[in-house]
Amino acid sequence: MTTYTRDDQLAVQPESNSGGKIETSGAYIGRLTQAKERTAKTGTRGIEFTFEADDGRVARYLTLWVARANGEKIEYPYSLLSALMACLDVKKVDSIAALADEWNAATGTWAPTEAQIFPELLNKAIGVLLQREEREWEGKTYVSMRIAQFFDPSDRSTPAEIISGKRSGQALEKLVANLRVSVVRADAPPTGAAPVGAEPGNFAAIDDDDVPF
Repeated sequence: MTTYTRDDQLAVQPESNSGGKIETSGAYIGRLTQAKERTAKTGTRGIEFTFEADDGRVARYLTLWVARANGEKIEYPYSLLSALMACLDVKKVDSIAALADEWNAATGTWAPTEAQIFPELLNKAIGVLLQREEREWEGKTYVSMRIAQFFDPSDRSTPAEIISGKRSGQALEKLVANLRVSVVRADAPPTGAAPVGAEPGNFAAIDDDDVPF
């Protein structure tokens, strides 16, 4: 006979995690629930992602600025987009017009808004390495997450291992070890950065269109 005793602390964990924010550096497995096009005032183009981990926690405003106004690739963020595509076994992605959730600061709610989205990147199992970043701004500490790398959650293989055909999952351990507890930056917080201790949904009123390239 096998017996299990209820743990009330663990029983409420899935419910308490749902909708919570990811604020710790590490490797996460989940899916991308949003991948929409962003265009900065400079003309720079990017893709803004929302990632939902399997435990229900969420990281929003994970933007990769991938191309300048003249179409030139911005190498590092474009390499991360290519890494994501390799992990999802996708050769190219095309945007389509659709509704995507957008935060309305005036009403304090999420509202469907017309956008260009990339459906090939959505709702598929994906692993992502996230780096926590902190910025001091107007007397408050703002926290945001940045994409550091992607991996295939089925065997934890990295893009280099996938493309070379030498899947092992061993390279991921080194990448995780290279993550820092937090990176302190001196520039203004990006859109979505929230003050430490803020409730989910309270986002910084910072204009992310001022992209410096």
